[in-house]
Amino acid sequence: MATATLVSQEIEEGQRLIDALKAADLSVDSALWIYALEPETWRLMLTSPLYDRKGPLKTYEAILSVFRQVQPELKIDWTAIVAVSPKHELIQGLRQLQQQWDLNLSGKRLTNNMVNRMWIEDAYIYQIK
Repeated sequence: MATATLVSQEIEEGQRLIDALKAADLSVDSALWIYALEPETWRLMLTSPLYDRKGPLKTYEAILSVFRQVQPELKIDWTAIVAVSPKHELIQGLRQLQQQWDLNLSGKRLTNNMVNRMWIEDAYIYQIK
């Protein structure tokens, strides 16, 4: 992704990956595109219980194994994928925000917000569980 703007193609491609992970029985609790100011790129953040059970390496291996099998080939850079624990501070903050305000953030854009003491410049949320 060479652009600071998240376009609908990246959103669609991210959804294709999430759907493929679900079809492969790889549980993805939360998923979102998040803009990182440094180095000005978008990251596809995925959480899975596998991260806490088996660690980051096994989680990335499982995600990339599914990523490589998606047909037609995904048009997102695999290096943009960030696997984190469902206990990640940002994910916990988004989960609390949903519960506190009785919101469903799925399919929503979050721009210029502070969540759990973390600044979100821009994000597109697929799901937060």
